[in-house]
Amino acid sequence: MGIFETVAILTATCLAVALFYGLYNLYLHPLRRYPGPSLYAAYRLPYVIANMRGRLAFEVLDMHRKYGPVVRIAPNELAFTEPEAWNDIYGLQGGRVQNPRDKAAYTPPVSDSFGEAKGIIHASDAGHARLRRIYGQAFTPKAIEGLNDMLLKYSNLLVEQLKIAIGTDPVQDLSAWFNYTTFDLTGDFAFGDAFHCLDSGGKSHFFLDTVLAGVVVGCQIWQLERYKLLTILSPLLSLFAGDEMKKAEMMGRYTQELVDARLKEGYQPDRKDVLNYLLQSKKKEDQLETAELYENALTLVVAGSETTATLLSGVVYFLCRHPAVLEKVQDEVRGSFKRDVEITPISVNGLKFMIAVLSETMRVFPPAGFGFPRIISSEHGQSVAGRWVPSQTRCNIFHYAAYRYEANFARPEEFIPERWLVNAPAEFKNDKREVVQPFMVGPRGCIGKGLAYAEMRLILAKMLWHFDFELADPTKQWHERLRSFLIWERTPLRVRSRPVRR
Repeated sequence: MGIFETVAILTATCLAVALFYGLYNLYLHPLRRYPGPSLYAAYRLPYVIANMRGRLAFEVLDMHRKYGPVVRIAPNELAFTEPEAWNDIYGLQGGRVQNPRDKAAYTPPVSDSFGEAKGIIHASDAGHARLRRIYGQAFTPKAIEGLNDMLLKYSNLLVEQLKIAIGTDPVQDLSAWFNYTTFDLTGDFAFGDAFHCLDSGGKSHFFLDTVLAGVVVGCQIWQLERYKLLTILSPLLSLFAGDEMKKAEMMGRYTQELVDARLKEGYQPDRKDVLNYLLQSKKKEDQLETAELYENALTLVVAGSETTATLLSGVVYFLCRHPAVLEKVQDEVRGSFKRDVEITPISVNGLKFMIAVLSETMRVFPPAGFGFPRIISSEHGQSVAGRWVPSQTRCNIFHYAAYRYEANFARPEEFIPERWLVNAPAEFKNDKREVVQPFMVGPRGCIGKGLAYAEMRLILAKMLWHFDFELADPTKQWHERLRSFLIWERTPLRVRSRPVRR
């Protein structure tokens, strides 16, 4: 048999296997009765392609609008929109084991930099519980209150440096400025030292640039591992992503240097950074390996800075798009405080409408629009939002899709903060506000939720009190053109700002 005949037979065999696989998924698979696009139900490849293009969150929303509150988005994966699905998928329930995360949905750990993976994101359930208990002491309400001076320091520095920059050019990229602020603050909190983006006049740091580029590239590359292509093609990665890999290695070494420098300083009663809390503990079970300190410090910076900067960028964009809302929230903030010193992490909690603005921004523009799937681990399956789901099924809630689904909210595509007020208009009385869980639920919910709320409220209040702003490119659809991965791939948000004269 000649080479052409051999190739033809192999090709025909592969096509036959692929066809049989697709037909099985469509007509014999345990999830065959769940609605969804046939191509997505038959093969995972459409899911992977949409994910690599940064369009998956948007396509899942379209699927829900067409097929309903539960959709089959891959041969073995379901997406839900009902509020009760949160606890069913992610929560702990009596008589049921915890549903583990789907490792394939996350970018691989930074094990090349720190040795064996030791981070809280990739830890086992038991390891996660241990790390959460140890790090949790730095995130208690009392600990967050102790960060008030740090929060004020960086929010004031943002105002000061932005005023200087506006003096030269009134049009500034506020997305970048928010990144500088949250990155500096979170670096100080994680390492005990800022990255000095703000006090250098608004200059980015290689660490920040590497993080933002690396998360997006990492998400795209990791999709190849769905078909084990990453393992096969790993020797070639240096040819196509050599610069990114080198930057990641530099970031790993830099992280180690920062942690090592802080450890040498030891415990200091007046310090409020995370490592100070860890250093004060003498219990043997609370002592972490250096690799654990390295990787979790990096996680704190990435997770703590990027999501808050994204939310603040989104709130400025949507306020500029809705002048009446902007005027209303400005009136509230400026009418509540006569002097800047009155704006504190405590006092801003009384700004009811501003908090509603932030809540509405988290609904229409959640910092992570993606979903974080769990695998149904009960041997005989379990109920999710009233539907029985077989064991080993991947279940998911896409934040972006669930928050904009018509069955959950009236006028879901519109930016209406009033829906979050205690005395909300009657048309929003049936809104399912409990579906909005940007910090997740269950044992793996975000440990930094309290700090994030304090940070975003204070920074937004300072910005509204000190500046008038409008979009420099009012015809440009900033949010509508962004790509969604585990985080949003943000482009510059050009805003014309003017200091308020008093």
